[in-house]
Formats: sequence, C-alpha cells, structure tokens
Amino acid sequence: MKKTYLSIFFAAFILLFVSQSNAQISFQIGGGLGYSVPSGDYGGTTAEFYNGEKYGMESGINFHAKARLGLLFINAFGEVGYTTFSGEGEAPSGGGTIKNSQKVVSMKVGPEFAMNIPLSPITPYLQGFVAINTISGSVEFTGISGVPSGEQDLNSATRIGLGAGVGAVFSLGGIKLDANIQYHLINMGGKEYKIESVTSHTRLDQYTNLNDAEDPSAGTLPDHFITNSRNMSAIEFKLTVLFGL
Repeated sequence: MKKTYLSIFFAAFILLFVSQSNAQISFQIGGGLGYSVPSGDYGGTTAEFYNGEKYGMESGINFHAKARLGLLFINAFGEVGYTTFSGEGEAPSGGGTIKNSQKVVSMKVGPEFAMNIPLSPITPYLQGFVAINTISGSVEFTGISGVPSGEQDLNSATRIGLGAGVGAVFSLGGIKLDANIQYHLINMGGKEYKIESVTSHTRLDQYTNLNDAEDPSAGTLPDHFITNSRNMSAIEFKLTVLFGL
C-alpha cells in the first residue's frame, strides 16, 4: 500500500511538472528588416580597399527571418539573414574609380536572457550568438593603371562569426514587435589568404578573394600588399515582427 501511494505521488509530481513546463514553453516566428553599419576594417574608403588596408564598405540593408523558443528560464533563438554592403569612390591619388559590393548570408543561433517586468508589455533582453557567414560579391575598376577595367566576381568564402546584442520585445496582442541591436564580428574564425582565380594581373587576383589574413609574400613580391589580417564587423539595427504558434 505504501508503495502504491508513493507511485501515485511521484506520478502526480511528474504530471504537474510537465504541465507547468508546457505552460512556460513558447514559440514565435517572423521576419523583418534592418540597417547594418560596417565597423573596424570592414569600413574605410575605396582607396584603403585598393591598398589592402580595409574593405571600403558603407552601410547596407538587412532582411532576416527569426524564430524564438521560450523555455523555463531562458530563450533560444535562430536567425537567417541577408545583408548587402557596397562602397564607391576613387583609387589613391584620384587615379580612377572603384565600385565594391559584398553580400553576407548569415545563420545565427544562441541564447536570449529575458528580463520580465511585471504588468509591462515590454520585455528587455540580452543575447549572444555564433554564426556561419557566407560572403560573396564583386568589384569593378575603371581607369586604374595596373588593374584591368571591368567588373570581377568575388570568390565565395565562409567564416565563423560571433556576436552579442540587446533588445526589447513589445507585446501587441497576438503580435510581438522585436527591436534589436547586434554587434557582429563576421570573420571571428576561418580567416585565410589564398588566390583561387589566377590571371595575368597579379594585383587583380588579390581583390577577387576575401583575403582577410595577411599575405605571407607581402613586402617581398610585387603587387602583394595585404600586410595585416582584417576584421570584418558590423553594428546591426533590426526590427522584427513575430507571431506566436
């Protein structure tokens, strides 16, 4: 009899725990737009890009989809984003023009720590994430000596990213509005220097690959000018509409 009571007690406890856990589990999904500002070596001028110092990118637009899973004491989120950056300007000493563009496809995942405010429709949160980033793009030179004029594709590259963010969720009935700011180090891992498409123009070959690591031949061979590794980072401002399921 005693064992029967214990069995009933533990069964009731498990059912209660499961019911309470289910009550606190939530799932939201949606999409939105954002504005991304390059920072560090990802910014700069086209002249600095020509010299191998920075990438010369300007602010771009972000499109993304986001999902959030709410657990007992912590949320987990996943995000897929597409961001476009571009830059346009002169080469050093005004010797021609450069148009540079990159596209970044990001897959992010990480935890979110919500700070619930009683009786408030606003829930602030902190987040951290890791990302897999695929970078592609193109570069166009016009009227620059030593580099043939025309548009060249950038060979696609994949990097591991890392970042953190802060945001707030505004509950509007069955819809949630998520305002978020993230700092994203796009190439935290996987930096490399390589030449994939070898042409008769050695200098041009340096621009058709991401080449975010130092060129081991820099300073010793002509037209090898990437003397330092380059960090690609961006500050991202995002607004997302989420629907609960």
